[in-house]
Amino acid sequence: MVRLVLLGMAIALGLPLQPALAQPLERLDPAELERAIGAGRLGRIVALAAEQGGKTVYRKRFDEGRLGDPVDIRSAGKSITALAVGAAIADGHLAGTDVAVWPYLGHKRGEPFDSITVADLLGMSSALDCNDWDRKSPGQEEKMYRTRAWREFVLALPSRAYSRDEHGSGPFSYCTAGVFLLGQVVEQATQEAFDGYVQRRLFDPLAITGVVWRRSRSGEVQSGGQLTIGDDALLRLGRLVLERGESNGERILPANWIDTILTPRHRMGEHVYYGDLWWFTPIPTPEGYAGAWMMKGNGGNIVAIVPDYDAVLVVQARNYNEDSAERNAFVALASMLSAMEPRTDRSQD
Repeated sequence: MVRLVLLGMAIALGLPLQPALAQPLERLDPAELERAIGAGRLGRIVALAAEQGGKTVYRKRFDEGRLGDPVDIRSAGKSITALAVGAAIADGHLAGTDVAVWPYLGHKRGEPFDSITVADLLGMSSALDCNDWDRKSPGQEEKMYRTRAWREFVLALPSRAYSRDEHGSGPFSYCTAGVFLLGQVVEQATQEAFDGYVQRRLFDPLAITGVVWRRSRSGEVQSGGQLTIGDDALLRLGRLVLERGESNGERILPANWIDTILTPRHRMGEHVYYGDLWWFTPIPTPEGYAGAWMMKGNGGNIVAIVPDYDAVLVVQARNYNEDSAERNAFVALASMLSAMEPRTDRSQD
């Protein structure tokens, strides 16, 4: 049932499961994959992990660290912020995603700022003039990092030319500063530090420890990513999402919240879609292509949940700012998935 719900959303919305790749993606058997990583052919892949049906089937570390040692996953951490927002809504701290964020941030600025909602920040479609993919953008993340107080930086950003479509969404603009601001909203709504709330509400129930969040010089938590976390923790987070908010029979997040964040909001390319701080991209397999929802970050850091295989795959890498980083990570993903059998009926587990 879980597989059908998560994958069915993608199929019903017309997401292609056979992307047109510029070059065929290499798939390696486990021994070949490990040799390729050891020889540096896939750059600096640090750790790989895979589980199927809740059972770990593969884990390997490729640097001097130990299994489970934390790695900076960069923007893959944004997807955790989407889970935190769902927790805040479930706990009654936020009324929903259509609430305006400015009342939580101390002052009004007038339009279009006062109409920015939680949903706008979740879907990377706010009126903030902020585009990390354009170094000239006023809100480009490197400019934020050079300041002492990130909140002041984001609150002072200008607006961009902006209009909403028939569904009420604005145009996509990849904005780390907006996701940081979303963490500030969660802090104000819950009256807890963002990292403390996430630890208590999400990490503690999953027995996740040792996570380190990046902070501004004034001490603000970077809810827009850049936390260091272990591969085992990422497997548990991926399983939580694959099980639509449950972990070992315990309800951590509402199932409908998982459905919400894994609903495509923007088409990013021929085979890439964006939901609420989660990505959708198919992974090639011997049987064709398997739809996968992903946490994705700079350097090739990816956590993929693959409903057709009842599987969670983790790639941790330090190929930061390398053009080949994502493709190298997908070689690892495709290779790990090719070693598994599809699970067409999860009731057999």
